[in-house]
Amino acid sequence: MSVIGTWLSENGRLHFSLIDPDSQPPQEAGKKAALCADYGTDAIMVGGTTVESRQQVYETVAAIKNATDLPVILFPNSGAFLVDNADYLFFMSLLNSTNPMHKFTEQLEGAPIVKKLGITPIPTGYMVISTSPRPTTVEKKTQLDKITYDDVEKAVKYALYTQFTGMHVLYMDAGSNPQQPISSQMISQVRDSISIPLIVGGGIRSADTAREKVEAGADIIVTGTAVEENIRSVKTIIQAIKEK
Repeated sequence: MSVIGTWLSENGRLHFSLIDPDSQPPQEAGKKAALCADYGTDAIMVGGTTVESRQQVYETVAAIKNATDLPVILFPNSGAFLVDNADYLFFMSLLNSTNPMHKFTEQLEGAPIVKKLGITPIPTGYMVISTSPRPTTVEKKTQLDKITYDDVEKAVKYALYTQFTGMHVLYMDAGSNPQQPISSQMISQVRDSISIPLIVGGGIRSADTAREKVEAGADIIVTGTAVEENIRSVKTIIQAIKEK
């Protein structure tokens, strides 16, 4: 069984807190991680679309590990920012990118680095869903085979591809601070089409929204903007997830 599959079998629905190293100094990141740990989050993800300093990533991970006992998962935008003090790595292919760099080339170049550093990779299919007229940062940074809010059929195709090519988990993301989260209809139909764990993130800022996405079929909810802008809301989001 995969790492994520084992966590789900042992704990039920999960919550991951996403901390962007660019958003605060490492010491502040550690404090945020400690609060999220107290609230009941299951892991801390570290990364972001605009990360540009490997040292900042390393120091952020170090501060988080000093403040909590939670597993730390790298959520990298490039192999150049991998660090050896994290526990796991989402080894991701951006499924609906039309740029080979984000779908294959970065992964090819990064694989020997992952091996050398000894980080445990989690093979992940990463799918960006365009839920709003205003593009998110990740949409601006790469060329996408756009999957719109209501394009459920295309999302299901990519989800099946993820499972059939042997990836361990599917991560559906609406990006950073979108106007709305991924639709529950899309989550539900993707969930019905695959048997691997399903992570959903982007635009989940309240307990009601988190509960709705879990009921639709999300196994893991990721919150990032809430951690940065309204960290107290993370507690009620986690409570809503754990009720199910």
